Amino acid sequence: MIENWLFIAAMLAVLLIPGPTNALLANSAYQQGFGKTFTLVPAELLGYLYGISIWALLVHLSLPIWPMLIDLLHLASALYVFWLAFHLWKTSHLESHGLSRKALTPSQLFISTLKNPKTILFAAGIFPVETWDSFAHYFLVMGIFSLCLIPCAVFWMYWGRKVLAGNMKGIRADQWYKGSALFLVLCMLPVVVRFF
Repeated sequence: MIENWLFIAAMLAVLLIPGPTNALLANSAYQQGFGKTFTLVPAELLGYLYGISIWALLVHLSLPIWPMLIDLLHLASALYVFWLAFHLWKTSHLESHGLSRKALTPSQLFISTLKNPKTILFAAGIFPVETWDSFAHYFLVMGIFSLCLIPCAVFWMYWGRKVLAGNMKGIRADQWYKGSALFLVLCMLPVVVRFF
């Protein structure tokens, strides 16, 4: 059984940090409304499930041939987290995202999520190694992932819509990004320590 449940905090941190999928959800909620955007969340979930499973399969198949791949992916994941935290500290692109997209389709959100580097981070760095040992562990971790994804997506639809509409008084997007960067680094520290 999975003994270390700290991966849930890291999973929430990664899902909450600003990224392309979250910006698309925020913009869609602003353009199309909350209800219509909420119907797109299953496409995001499928994109993550497919992306994570594909990366996990690639890692599993390549381990007998190249055992160092998992260590390289762990290192790349840690470097990506710190690069992302640094990038978040310096950016506030959600406010400029504005009206660039009119209508978001499920296939656009699915493809954007499938190509998201967060899928590699989940497959090789955040999910426990036991996830891939049995179907029971896989479905347990993916169920927890699904339960974490839905409130994070709802948060981005609500908060992003308010930011894009200019309704946030006292909180600017750059402050949110700086807080996200600190939150991400704090929640990823146990995962990074576990690697090394």
